[in-house]
Amino acid sequence: MGEEKNTLDVSEKSGKKRIIAAVAAVVVAIAGVGGYAYASNAAYDSYASQLESAKESDSKLVKKIAEAQSLVKATKESDVLDKAVLDSLSKSVKTGETRKGIPDIGNVGRWNLWSVSKANASVSNDMTEANDSINSIGKAMGKVEASKTAKQVKDAKDTLNKAISDAETLYKDSEGKVQDNKTRESLKTAIDTAKKTVDDKKSDVKTLNAQKDAVSKAVKSVNDSKTAKEQADAEAKAEEAARQAAQQQSQAQAQTYSNTNYNRTNSGTSTYSAPTQHAQTQQSAPQQSQNQNNSSSNSGYTKLCATFDSQGNSTYYTPCN
Repeated sequence: MGEEKNTLDVSEKSGKKRIIAAVAAVVVAIAGVGGYAYASNAAYDSYASQLESAKESDSKLVKKIAEAQSLVKATKESDVLDKAVLDSLSKSVKTGETRKGIPDIGNVGRWNLWSVSKANASVSNDMTEANDSINSIGKAMGKVEASKTAKQVKDAKDTLNKAISDAETLYKDSEGKVQDNKTRESLKTAIDTAKKTVDDKKSDVKTLNAQKDAVSKAVKSVNDSKTAKEQADAEAKAEEAARQAAQQQSQAQAQTYSNTNYNRTNSGTSTYSAPTQHAQTQQSAPQQSQNQNNSSSNSGYTKLCATFDSQGNSTYYTPCN
């Protein structure tokens, strides 16, 4: 009886172990299926989120490429200080063009963990490349804009330097030639301020152009003052010439009047009556009467007039009228 009891105990223990093992296997199997499903579902949700983000990135990339293309089209090599920035931007745009769009990964099953994981990785990589291109294009555009600004600043400085040079020449040449010397003083102040503006590395295009306008305004004031003085000098010269002409004319008239009076006083005319030959007695009475009538006014004499010079010397005789 004792041996039989022991045999029964061993059999019961073995049976219980097999049941426990079977139950454990079932539990592990159930747990495995549940874990896989959970992992697949989580991966799919991540993929869906990544896909939406990738679409947003692609939309931004398309917009950025369009902006860059417009900038390249509107910018000439002469507009930038370094044309290499335009080449760099063009390359970035070409790279971005190859990264537009979302990769076609087909139908992704929610419960296929492997396919979901693969699709998630593909979308994530595409989004990373799109964002990289957006950043690259943005930086290239920034360099182009900076180079354009640098070129504009350089051009503005060159223009201002030219204005300063011309203004300095005018300042030197206008000494003593302006109606109001304060205009030259203002020009000198504008020149000094402009030089400081050119030397200031922080000066922008607006500041440089404003200073150029200030110099131009001062230059105009000096030129206007020069013109005013030239006109005033010309008028004064014309007035002096007219005064001298009037004075000379007055002196000439006075001299003529004086000479006329002197001639009237010192240049006289004397009358000398020379005897004429008496008519012959043989003439007939009528002829003698006629001669007497012709010479009745001078009683037989012809009047001769002598002309004298200013010193009273006789020059010649002529019959008196």
